[in-house]
Amino acid sequence: MSADRLTEILNYLGAMSRDFGEFRQEFRQFREETNARLDRIEQRLDKMEQRLEKVEREQRQTTRRLDRIESLALTARADADELQERVAALEGGQT
Repeated sequence: MSADRLTEILNYLGAMSRDFGEFRQEFRQFREETNARLDRIEQRLDKMEQRLEKVEREQRQTTRRLDRIESLALTARADADELQERVAALEGGQT
């Protein structure tokens, strides 16, 4: 093999080595950027989960309060119906 051919091969291998080095550096940078983005997404998801948990707690409290109000409203409605019946009975007895 001639010295020129050997030099050509070595130059080619050196160029390939540089290309691989650049690729590795670009890939490392891409991986770091991707990891940073994933970290930001994870933080946002954590915040959303916290807000959802807060909404769920508030919803449970509201449901309990509405159940109490419903119970009171039904009792008041029953009392009103009973009073209406008494009034009707009293009015019917007077005529």
